[in-house]
Amino acid sequence: MTNQKLLNAEREREKFATANLKTQQDHIAKIAEAKKSRDALLATTKQELETTKTSTVETAAKVTTSEQKLAEAKDKLDKISKQVATNQKLIEDAGDIKALNAQIESITKERYEAESMLTNQTQHLVAAQERVKNLMNAAKEAEDREARGRKGIVDDDFTAKVAHSYTDWGFVVLNKGNGGGVFANADLEVKRGKDVVAKLKVRDVEQNSSVADLVKGSLAEGEHIRAGDLVVAAAEQSAKTATAKTPAAPGAPAAPGAPAAPAAPGAAPAMNSDPFGAPAAPGAPAAPAMNSDPFGAPAAPAPAPAAPAPAMNSDPFGAPAAPATPPPAAGAAPAPSTADPFGAAPAPPK
Repeated sequence: MTNQKLLNAEREREKFATANLKTQQDHIAKIAEAKKSRDALLATTKQELETTKTSTVETAAKVTTSEQKLAEAKDKLDKISKQVATNQKLIEDAGDIKALNAQIESITKERYEAESMLTNQTQHLVAAQERVKNLMNAAKEAEDREARGRKGIVDDDFTAKVAHSYTDWGFVVLNKGNGGGVFANADLEVKRGKDVVAKLKVRDVEQNSSVADLVKGSLAEGEHIRAGDLVVAAAEQSAKTATAKTPAAPGAPAAPGAPAAPAAPGAAPAMNSDPFGAPAAPGAPAAPAMNSDPFGAPAAPAPAPAAPAPAMNSDPFGAPAAPATPPPAAGAAPAPSTADPFGAAPAPPK
C-alpha cells in the first residue's frame, strides 16, 4: 500500500512536473518571443534613435541657418525702418505730395512749352538769316547791275539780234532793250560765225529795243550789217578799261559796286548788317540813306522837264530835223545820205 501511494504520489509529482515543464517551456517560448520582439523593438528604437540624432543635427543646422536669416532679417528690418523714418522725415519736410506732383507736372509742361518755343524761335532765326542773306545777295546783284548799267557794261554772255539795219546812216536797231540787259554806251560786236563784222556803241535804250551806232572804221568797206545778225558783248569793254586805267583819287567816293572800306574799331554796325549778329559779308555795301532804294541802288535823279511834243513830220526818236539837201546835178547819181535821222549820239560820260 505504501509503495502504491508512493507510486501514485510519484506519478502525481511527475504529472505536475510534466505540466510544470510544459508551462515553463511555454513561458520560455513566450519569453523568447518577447525577447525577439524586444530585440526587434530595440533595433527599431536604435534606428529611430539614429534617425532622430540625424534629424536633430539637421534641425540644429536649420536652427542655426534660421537664426542667421533671422539676424539678417532683423538687420534688414532695422535698415528699412531707418529708411522709412528718413523717407517719412523727407515727406514731412516736403509737405503735400499731391501739390508737389502737380507742381512737377506744371514745371514739366512749362519746360516742354519753352523748348517748343525755343525750337520755333530757332527756326524763325534760321529763316530770317536766310532771308537776310538772300536780300543782301539780291541787293548786291541789283547794285552790280545798276553799276554796270551806269558804266555801260553788258554781261559777258549777252546776245541780241539786229532787228533793223541802217548801215548807210551809221546805226542799227537791236531787238533787246533794258529788259534784255542792254545799257547805254555799251560796247557790242556784230558776229557772223566766228568773225567780227563790226563794232557798235549803244546810244539809246528803250524797254524792248535799243539803237546802237556803228563804230567808225570797224565795218569793212562794201560790207553791210544785215537784219538778223548776231550781236554779242565786245571782247574789250571801254568802261572796264577806263576804270582799270584810272585810279581812284584819295578821298574820292568809291565806284558803285566797289567794296566799302572797313569800319573803324568800335563803330556802330551798318543799317544793312545782319540784325542777328552775323558778320557782314565781304564787300558789303554801306548802309543806304533812309529814302534810298532798299536794295542799295542810288537815288534816281530828278526827272527832266517834259520835252515838247515832236512835230508830225519830225524824227520819232527826237533827233533835230536834217537840213534840206540840194537836189543832185542832172545825170549825177544821188550820194548816200550820211545824216543820222535819229540825231547824233550823246557823248560818253567822262
